Amino acid sequence: MYNFRHLKRLIPFFLFTVPAVLLYIIFIIYPLANGLYYSLTDWNGVSRTYNFVGLGNYFDVFKSNRSVMIILRTIIYALVLTAVCTVLSVILAILLNPKRRGQSFFRFVFFFPAVCSSITIGLIFNQVFSNLLPSIGKALGIKFLSASLLSSSKTAMAAILLINAWKEVAIPTVLAIAGLQTIPEEIIESAKIDGATSRQTFWKVTLPLLMPTISIIIILIFRDGLMVFDYIQATTGGGPGFSTMSIAVQIYQHAFSEMKFAYSSAESTLAFILISLIAVVQLKITKMKD
Repeated sequence: MYNFRHLKRLIPFFLFTVPAVLLYIIFIIYPLANGLYYSLTDWNGVSRTYNFVGLGNYFDVFKSNRSVMIILRTIIYALVLTAVCTVLSVILAILLNPKRRGQSFFRFVFFFPAVCSSITIGLIFNQVFSNLLPSIGKALGIKFLSASLLSSSKTAMAAILLINAWKEVAIPTVLAIAGLQTIPEEIIESAKIDGATSRQTFWKVTLPLLMPTISIIIILIFRDGLMVFDYIQATTGGGPGFSTMSIAVQIYQHAFSEMKFAYSSAESTLAFILISLIAVVQLKITKMKD
């Protein structure tokens, strides 16, 4: 009787979860399964008929020197972006966490990029790098800024990294602030009473207690770095040449420009596996440290 009443009370909660589960299956699970299936075929995205080719598309990805180079470049880009944004977010969180006059305003200023569209930011910075900075460089006689940074294969990726970091650092900063506020004030005070300096308190107390939050920040930023698309598409389109081509841009071009939907599905699956493995490894490392 007790079990029946307990089960009866759980029915409304179960019914409330049904819409969310159905939406998750329709928009997440089904597309993933469908993409995995098509990655094993030679479907071009239009034809009603296609052939089953097994793992052929996956082998072709690794046989292509261009694809391997783009994967390595994207991983390096994601690592640099992760390092820059993680450090900046922790520094900004430490500066914005203490209560002081104008705190809300400064928090708004640093969080503002997060609410802006990535493609809009890319288009704005495209004009900045193409028109504003070259004009300033020519007026001041600065050769480095006299030409658009996006027009050179040596500086284009760095310029895109700057755009990405400007927007990406906002949400990690909020997470870091939240992490700092969960640290008991008594622990910090105890460290100061024991004679620890501000630097020692940060490295020995604050940072270790903030590591779970930093781990989440690293995973989020690295994932976004691996799948960078909007900024590249809005600025260089993958050029000059292929110097700014990323995994996501290549997947897009293979699917919608070259009509290689099955091949792009294989690339998407590999990207998903790569991101999942990195997330699992990062969480394992964090758990071991804890």
